[in-house]
Amino acid sequence: MAGGLNTEMARLSHRDIRQRRRAIRVLFDLDIPRALEAFVPLLDDKDPWFKSKSLEAHRKWAVQNGIESLKPLVEHKWLEANRCAANLLLNFGTNSSDYAQILLASDDQTCKRKAAESLLQVATNTKLAQDLAGDDDYYIRKLAYCSPSADEKLRNSGLNDSNNSVKEAVLKIIVSNGETISESQITNLFESGIDSSLLSKPAILLGGNSLLKLVESSPSNKTQQISKALGEICDDVDDEQIQNLLTAGHLSIVARWLMGRKDPKSDALLWQLMDDDRLATIDKSRLLERLIGRAGEPEINAMAAAFASRSDDALLKLTAENLSTAADELNL
Repeated sequence: MAGGLNTEMARLSHRDIRQRRRAIRVLFDLDIPRALEAFVPLLDDKDPWFKSKSLEAHRKWAVQNGIESLKPLVEHKWLEANRCAANLLLNFGTNSSDYAQILLASDDQTCKRKAAESLLQVATNTKLAQDLAGDDDYYIRKLAYCSPSADEKLRNSGLNDSNNSVKEAVLKIIVSNGETISESQITNLFESGIDSSLLSKPAILLGGNSLLKLVESSPSNKTQQISKALGEICDDVDDEQIQNLLTAGHLSIVARWLMGRKDPKSDALLWQLMDDDRLATIDKSRLLERLIGRAGEPEINAMAAAFASRSDDALLKLTAENLSTAADELNL
């Protein structure tokens, strides 16, 4: 095998182009990492096809050959060789730091981004994260704020970035980590037009105007996400957040929060909302439908029957009547 490998490697410099092409096919089929050394000279070949095959060989075998296999790519004047090296950096972990530093100084965006990502993958490059947080490239700033090298203070400052995608990426990590966000920051984030649902948990935890602003600024398709977060934080009708939403008239969110709850105070609020003209019919219908699993409870049946008798809405009346008689149909 060694003799065959060496023969094919030697053929890469053959005068006959057909011999060279055949050697490349054979070497890729053999798939022996040591063959990479024979592909390095092809980086300077006049034929673009052979140059591209050199890059392909580096992508295929560089990691198995070790970090020094990147040296010809990093030091080459051909931009595509530099980019190839940059894309391989992460595969070498912290061993790639020297070459990553070289590529970080590149004027090429791809090289610089990949180099930054590689250098920031550990938690020890806090100074670099701080420096890159001021970069002109929004993507590199995002890497800096969201990397393991960033501390809580730096992440928090990322909420003031000029780019919304940066702010949203940072916000996700801050929320996931349970880190603090001020009410003024939440207000600024709302006003900047970021995805409001990302602010659900911090706004609900703060309550007050932050929660009301969240509900008021969120499109209808985000209601379910907000109510889910509300359910994770609030577990009682008397919680300040629930009461503030009721006072402000945000009944649809509260109605979604009520679905699936089973306690006397929640039941009392449910029937209170069923008689409130401010709550949309579709929300009332959903509340009734979610009660079908409790059709065997005498109090639920009685409240459903009473509501059916006083409701003027044909759909709600029918739904309530079906609920009140469901126990008999289900032999409960």
